[in-house]
Amino acid sequence: MDWVNEKVEQLLAWVRNLSFRKAMIAYILLLSVVVFGMSYITMSLCWHWETMIWTGVDATENLGEVIADNGMSWFRNYDFLMNSDGLALRTLDTFRVWCPFIYAFVGMIVTICIFYQKRLRRPLFILQDSMEKIRRNDLDFQIRYESKDEMGQLCNSFEEMRRELLLGKEEMWKLIERQKELNAAFAHDLRTPLTVLKGYTDFLARYIPEGKVSQEKMLDTLALMSDHLRRLEEYSYTMKGVRSLEEVPFAPEQMGLKSLRRRISEVVFALNQIGDVLIQYTGDEGESKEESEERLYWIDDNLVMEVLENVLSNAIRYARTRIEVSSDYHVEVGDLVLTIRDDGAGFSGEQLQKALKPYYKEYKGEASDEHFGIGLHIRRELCKKHGGTLNIANSIRGGAVVTASFFLSQESRDS
Repeated sequence: MDWVNEKVEQLLAWVRNLSFRKAMIAYILLLSVVVFGMSYITMSLCWHWETMIWTGVDATENLGEVIADNGMSWFRNYDFLMNSDGLALRTLDTFRVWCPFIYAFVGMIVTICIFYQKRLRRPLFILQDSMEKIRRNDLDFQIRYESKDEMGQLCNSFEEMRRELLLGKEEMWKLIERQKELNAAFAHDLRTPLTVLKGYTDFLARYIPEGKVSQEKMLDTLALMSDHLRRLEEYSYTMKGVRSLEEVPFAPEQMGLKSLRRRISEVVFALNQIGDVLIQYTGDEGESKEESEERLYWIDDNLVMEVLENVLSNAIRYARTRIEVSSDYHVEVGDLVLTIRDDGAGFSGEQLQKALKPYYKEYKGEASDEHFGIGLHIRRELCKKHGGTLNIANSIRGGAVVTASFFLSQESRDS
């Protein structure tokens, strides 16, 4: 029986996979066979029934005068057709003649209904339901129809279209997320340089009226402010043509560690002019010999300063009274490590796990319009561009510690 069932399944699958043209031909041939068989049986039964009626009729009394002509019998008196036997004969004769046409007409209707039920109803329902889901922007489904006929091919085409729409939708969401991330990064990066400029402005406004700022110091401060404004202008121009964080350019230039540390000192000085938090910066004294030789490295100082300024901005928000900044160059691995420690509450357990992820906010109600929850994530990506990374931890003395590393090469990455 298993063999028979298998053969039956194979036959049904073969029939199900027939093209519409072949299926219609098969249905019509089957209809013709059925109509022919039923017509033959009906005509035989009617003829047999008529013969039985004729046999029971008394020709001398009921049939009238019979005229024999070439073996055919003709009746001049048709009054007997008005009784029950005559009506039966007339009905049987009529049905015997017209039964093939009746069967063919009814058979076509039944065949069309069966064809629709077997070959069209389910795939049309699948396609209609799929279109309704697509119209509702619901692409989380799959179109399945086992047949390989034209409707099966159409369902497969709809499934491919659904997959393409889903991929397009996912790509669009990724693009929106990248743009959102980029906009947040742009807004976040502008805040700290503006804070630095504000620090320089407060310094000049506080000490110039008291005559405590020499002309040389004032000119140096104005030069620093001009340098920050130039950097902001260049950054704005660069971000205008960038579509995602991955496209943020990495543009290293040759410079010495002393020059980079001088820039760090300038930022720390400016930020010390605002707020009540004291920021202390210490460089790596162990590299004084290297610095005296003014060895040059390929450094994207703008990228390093963006990371530093952002981390410092976060530290100022959470520190109580003090922030420590240090820069160390590890000769054996070629990494410059910036470490920022504050004396605040430190990172919570959840923050240690999630603070480097995009759009994380532990306190969603606090400063929601100013804090995007994306700063540390972006800084880590920028560190990766410079061959380093960014890590967070809690100090054993209390407070948070953020460590950013940058690989400094003496050879250009383009070489």
